[in-house]
Amino acid sequence: QMQRDYEKLSFISGSLQKDSQQKQKAIEMLFQSLGKLQKEKADEQDVLAAMDMKADKSALGSKVDCSLFEDNIEQLDERMQELQSQISGQKQHWNKVQQQFSDAMEEKLDRLELKAF
Repeated sequence: QMQRDYEKLSFISGSLQKDSQQKQKAIEMLFQSLGKLQKEKADEQDVLAAMDMKADKSALGSKVDCSLFEDNIEQLDERMQELQSQISGQKQHWNKVQQQFSDAMEEKLDRLELKAF
């Protein structure tokens, strides 16, 4: 029975580890994307200064729909918040499963305890 329990726990542990590695890769990809976006984003003051120097603001207003831009930025922000909450939820789930695994292992008798029993 203990051998079967051990094999079952080993299989579950392996599955959890693979799942954790996949999630870690996804998190790393998200951080890389975020870093790339932060590097490429334009400084607001620089953009405003460039607009004053190079473009007529009325002409620029006719070419860029500010409300559409703001809507897209809001959608992007909402999506980033959803992703952050999903990552947080996955981390909480992983911690819960690790705790359950740890609790299950604590309840098992080791060989010395079993021998005395």
